[in-house]
Amino acid sequence: MRRLVVDLSSMARWLGPPVGLVRVQRHYSAAAAAFEACEVAFTVFDPVGRILRRVSPQMAAEIIAGDISCDMSFLPDPARIKMRFYDRWPAWARRLLMAILRPRRILITEIGAFGRRNPGSPFLRFLERVETRLMKENERRQVAREDGSRVRIVPLRTVAGDRYELSPGDHLLLMNSDWAHTDVAVISYAARSAGAKLIVLLNDIIPIQFPEWYKPHDVKRFTDYVSLVIGLADRFILTSRRVTTDVEDYAAKLGVHLPELRHVPLGCDSARKSKADGRLPDGLEADRYILFVSTIEPRKNHSLLMDVWRRLVLDGTAAHSGMKLVFVGRSGWMVDEVLAKLHSHPDYRKSLVHLDNVDDATLSLLYRNSAFCVYPSLYEGYGLPPVEALAYGKALIASTGGAIAEVVGSSGLCLDPLDIEGWESAMREWITSPAARAPYEAKAAAFVARSWERAGRETLEAALAPFADEARPPEE
Repeated sequence: MRRLVVDLSSMARWLGPPVGLVRVQRHYSAAAAAFEACEVAFTVFDPVGRILRRVSPQMAAEIIAGDISCDMSFLPDPARIKMRFYDRWPAWARRLLMAILRPRRILITEIGAFGRRNPGSPFLRFLERVETRLMKENERRQVAREDGSRVRIVPLRTVAGDRYELSPGDHLLLMNSDWAHTDVAVISYAARSAGAKLIVLLNDIIPIQFPEWYKPHDVKRFTDYVSLVIGLADRFILTSRRVTTDVEDYAAKLGVHLPELRHVPLGCDSARKSKADGRLPDGLEADRYILFVSTIEPRKNHSLLMDVWRRLVLDGTAAHSGMKLVFVGRSGWMVDEVLAKLHSHPDYRKSLVHLDNVDDATLSLLYRNSAFCVYPSLYEGYGLPPVEALAYGKALIASTGGAIAEVVGSSGLCLDPLDIEGWESAMREWITSPAARAPYEAKAAAFVARSWERAGRETLEAALAPFADEARPPEE
């Protein structure tokens, strides 16, 4: 009997509002928890023992919900690229060193572990006050939940159970940032030795195609991972035709054969069914702002919008309509130049606004009340925010970078991400003449997004599908 094994290593580490890839993993892991077609198990990768460890159903539910975050400080680098002098020390010695060098972090994780074990303890409120004092301001924001509760930051031992022994018939699914948080060579060897299958959800190979947008060590990590996993995986699940072509081209360049490929598009939140109660952030009015939802990083092309916006401010377009441009997203990597340009922009905190650490309820409110949405990314393997904008019925100007035009289709206006004049002209027209964007509002209103339930089910079915060397279950 086949069994689906879902690795949660990336998601278990996450802290803060989820970005696109984390949303994907949460939705698909939630689908796995409710999957009834077969037995489902969850794991995390232990970088000390270099093994998969079992995650209990209750713990998996807490990870999927974002209730806990596993702190991996002072544990060895799973991919063994940035080996430190103490990575080969025994666990007790590393823990002692951490207690000396980072006592604050030790206390935070121990309070988190205590709070999870003893939610009704009379001492918990006191310990939480201590924890709050120990945390830095950005950490306090990251652990704060919409309902007033907090995320528990816990050590690996809280999350990881006994060693998970793969068995014949197991289909092990790796998702998202497992190139940084697991050792695919070790996992693949364990899978093959046990007669299990390795399935990898690959969202894109952009760090290989455009290394200039990433830190050199991340490019090396990712390139090594993809080059390895092409030869080790039994199946890839890819989210767009563009990514399929990119992966095929890369494999041809390497001169290697690809594993079996399956194509399953991503899903989208049920925007029109969600509630959007509450107030907009200070300074924003309904239908008086343009929304761009994205992590701030070079690839997302915030720079183009800042240049366009400056022109629209100088010619009076923005002031005439009372319109603002709103960036929503946390800072990513290699952002010093982008942030410097943003913070020094003459219109920053006036008609140009940046909101970070935005929770889901506020994000929904921002989508619903925006005049229209923009997405000028230079390249995407899919592009969740454009789909979300359409799901909210919002007119959309998006780029032609990567898979965006494939995903958006005719529902949005797609422009070259380097065509500043084209973006300026389109945004000016949509600001000054709402009737000009009306046809795209009608297209967005008719847009039907794939639900996360459907996308999750189809992804799990693709992961579980039998291989030629596996016996098919008898027909009922």
